[in-house]
Amino acid sequence: MQYQVFVESKSDNLFVASVVGMPNLIVEGKTEEEAIENAKAALETQLATGRFVEIEVNQNLTHSSGVSYSEKPFYETATDEEWEDALADFVNSSAFTKALLLSDKAISRESIYQEREDSQL
Repeated sequence: MQYQVFVESKSDNLFVASVVGMPNLIVEGKTEEEAIENAKAALETQLATGRFVEIEVNQNLTHSSGVSYSEKPFYETATDEEWEDALADFVNSSAFTKALLLSDKAISRESIYQEREDSQL
């Protein structure tokens, strides 16, 4: 079986090699060739202790909430009641209570329209 190895030069005498698709397989060498050989040896060691298996995943999985991955997002399908519930949940969440308040100037009409005028110049 063939594997791709990504080799990166860190300095004149330091090369890092990583086996593509194997996130925990990163080695070093003083030369590019040494780094590649170290990657090969590490991969052989890792493959000797484990194996690849194929699994099949149903792409139309359902969350525990019953919402399918293939369905449209919440903002496209939510009813008014669902929006109200989501807003109430957010307002009562710790993220909302820790958020900094905007100043009156920041939310004033003048501030909003001034920013638009500035961006159109």
